[in-house]
Amino acid sequence: MKKILITSLSILSVFAAVSCNMNKQPFSTISQDNAVQSVADAAKLRQYIYSHFRGMTSGEYIYSGEVQTDLFHASSGFGNNGGDLYRWDFTTGLGNALNLWGNSYIMIANDNFLIESINDFIASQEDLSESDLATLQLYKGDAFFSRAFSYFQLATYFCADYDAATAANEYGVPIVTVYSPTSDESKYPGRESLARTFEQINADLDSAEAYIQTEGSVGAKYFTKDVVSAFRARVALYMDDYPTAIRYAEPLIANYPLADSDSTYADLWLNDSGVECIMQVFSSMTELPGSSSYNYVSYSEASGLYTPYYIPTQSVIDLYAEDDMRFTEIFELCKVTSEASSAEVYLCNKYPGNPDFYQGVQTNYCNSPKPFRIAEQYLILAEAYAQTGNLNNANNMLNELRGARIPSWTDESYGSNNIMQEIRDERVRELFAEGFRMLDLRRYGEGFTRGPAQNSSLVYMPDGPYTEMTVSRDNFHWIWPIPTNEINSNPQISGQQNPGYTNQ
Repeated sequence: MKKILITSLSILSVFAAVSCNMNKQPFSTISQDNAVQSVADAAKLRQYIYSHFRGMTSGEYIYSGEVQTDLFHASSGFGNNGGDLYRWDFTTGLGNALNLWGNSYIMIANDNFLIESINDFIASQEDLSESDLATLQLYKGDAFFSRAFSYFQLATYFCADYDAATAANEYGVPIVTVYSPTSDESKYPGRESLARTFEQINADLDSAEAYIQTEGSVGAKYFTKDVVSAFRARVALYMDDYPTAIRYAEPLIANYPLADSDSTYADLWLNDSGVECIMQVFSSMTELPGSSSYNYVSYSEASGLYTPYYIPTQSVIDLYAEDDMRFTEIFELCKVTSEASSAEVYLCNKYPGNPDFYQGVQTNYCNSPKPFRIAEQYLILAEAYAQTGNLNNANNMLNELRGARIPSWTDESYGSNNIMQEIRDERVRELFAEGFRMLDLRRYGEGFTRGPAQNSSLVYMPDGPYTEMTVSRDNFHWIWPIPTNEINSNPQISGQQNPGYTNQ
């Protein structure tokens, strides 16, 4: 069955398999009438939120937008993996869009189900203890946060960049806040406005903020008050609401120290130490995330060869100082071998694989997702301060971050003519391969040109149109297409496809 049908998704799929086969519909259904008969029942349903969240913050949800941008070149042996994104020639059949759309609405359906089931259970109880009530409210908060996260993902990939002046007239996404499965096509929702979509995101975050009272802690495995604040700061940045971004990000800085040594920083990425993470999603050998390394290294112990799909551009390498730990610990100089050539280049090894997750003796390149790190909050603050004219604070944020990462760093001061470019470059250095670049470029509204290859003999079509490809700000592929199956299945959005796409 290929239909997505966002209002008729069954509840409680086996989300642990989310990183393996994301095209399948959930197959098991639990009646809402008897889903929650105790706090323990609610706790079991709550685990699906985190299982799904682990999947949605790893794997293709991280690397898809990265390979679409100026950060990487496809290698000559990439086998067309991600080729449509890399070449900017994808259509409404884009599998990445199908997965993100479908699984976001699966997540939303489960969130709606849990919220309603808990409300029904609370209403049916006359002697619920204060402790149990607080626990149930926390679980509801988790569901509201998860729903806000899902709608934000949908809005940022399938809608135009948010602009308060035009958002009321731009397409958002269909909004479903009630679990009500139906096969009646007349009841399927159409797309709301982008303004309405962000109103829903912020309303859900209001609820999450009210119900989630768990204090933040470094490396938290579950949603906390600080996780809500970190996400609110990100949402505000994407809405160009700089005062709100500052209000939520500023208090976090004091409580989450930056990794400031090579060993501490390396331990964060290799062993998932959790240092400087506002949240690091729980993972284990039996609850693995997807690999966020899109064959960036691909080393075979059997052959002794490195055969990556994607190689960082020379422009990326040139951004880093020689002693920047983000360079020395994340990039690895490797001899890459292709059918036509062999040469040493720097590869991205940000996801080397936690040894606790190894299958056998070789890494599977799986690491616990780190959706909210304090370094991002420094960059949010730097940008928000700069955009509101507080250059002193903006410079302080940049200097503190760079001082922690670069042993030789001496503070510098940037003016209004160049500080935004410094912040944008710093976002590349710090957030490289973490899933931010495509959305950043889109909100900058300037397009891009891929830089030269580290070694042209290793890349796909070195003399072709993609190696130093220029993408204009007006290219319609900045916004992903609504999947063909959804357009064909939901008459309410049949005429609401994003501009530039035809249903193929």
